Amino acid sequence: MLNVLKKIFFSIQKRLKRVKNYREKRMLQDRLDDIKLDLAWTLVECGKYEEELAIYSTVSKKRNKEMKFYGMGIALIEMGRYEEARGIFEKGLREFPNSYVLWSGLGILNDFLGDHFESLRCFEKAILYDSIEDPSPYYNKALALMGCGYYEDATEIIDQLLEQYPDNPQYLAEKGNCSLLMGHSWKALSFFEKALERFSEDSDPHIGVSIYAGLCRAYLDLGMKRNGMEIALEGLKRFPDQDPVLYHNAGAAFYEMGWKEEAIAILREGVKKFPEDEEMRKFLKALEDDLDDPDKGNTPSLFGFLLLVALIHKRGRRR
Repeated sequence: MLNVLKKIFFSIQKRLKRVKNYREKRMLQDRLDDIKLDLAWTLVECGKYEEELAIYSTVSKKRNKEMKFYGMGIALIEMGRYEEARGIFEKGLREFPNSYVLWSGLGILNDFLGDHFESLRCFEKAILYDSIEDPSPYYNKALALMGCGYYEDATEIIDQLLEQYPDNPQYLAEKGNCSLLMGHSWKALSFFEKALERFSEDSDPHIGVSIYAGLCRAYLDLGMKRNGMEIALEGLKRFPDQDPVLYHNAGAAFYEMGWKEEAIAILREGVKKFPEDEEMRKFLKALEDDLDDPDKGNTPSLFGFLLLVALIHKRGRRR
C-alpha cells in the first residue's frame, strides 16, 4: 500500500510541473494533498513517524489545516515529543475550537502522559463536536474510563460499540481487557479468543498485539501456564518487531513455567529490540539477580510487570 501511494504521489507531482492551466493545477494540488494525507497515515502504521511529520508539514494549509494539525500532533506523540504535540493541538484548537479530531488528539496525548481524567474530558468534548457519528471518540472515551478505573462505565460503551460492530476485533479485545481488569478471567478469555478468530492479516497489527497480550494474561491468570507460553510465542512470531509488551509476556510465561534461563534469554532479546523500555530492563535485572542468588528472596512480582498488558490499548488509539 505504501509503495502504491508513493507512486501516485510522485506521478501527480510530475504532472503538476507540466500543467499550465490554473483550474487543472488547482485540482491536481487538491488531489496531491489528499494523497499526502493517505500517505502520511500509512507511514504512521509503518512506524515511520519522522517521514509522516515531514509529509504533513507540506500539506496545504487552506484546505486541510485541521487534519494537518492533527496528523502532526500524532506524529510528535509517537516520537515522544509531547510538549511540541501539545503546542500543535492547542494551536489547532484556537483556530478550530469545535474540532472533534483535535480534541481527540489532545485526549490521546493526555492519555500517553497518564492524565486519564483530562483525557476523559477531551474525549467528551470530541463526542460533543462529532458530526459524522464516528465511533472512535466513544472508543477512546471507554479507554479513558478504564484508565480512571471506571471499568463498568467503560464496559457499557464497549457493549454499545459491539452491538453496532459485533465482529470488530478491536472492540472484542477491549471487552476482554475490561473483563480482565474486573477480575473475570474466563469471560476475558472468551472475548480474546473471539477477537483472534476475527483478526485478519490486513488488520491493524496493534490490534493483534493487544489480542495476544490479553490472551497471555488471561491464560496466566487462570493458571494455564503452558497455554500462556504458547500464545506468547505465537504472538512474538507474528509481530516480532511491533511492541515490547509481547516480550514481557513471553518472559513472564517462561518464568511462570519455572524456566528462568529461557525467560532471561527472551527478555534480553526484547531489550535489544526495544532498548528504551525501562520496565523490561527492570524485569530482566530482577530475574538475573534471582538466578544469581536464588536464596536472596528477591523474586520479582510477576503480575506487577504484567500490568503493562492492560495498558496495551494505548498503542491502538489512532483513528
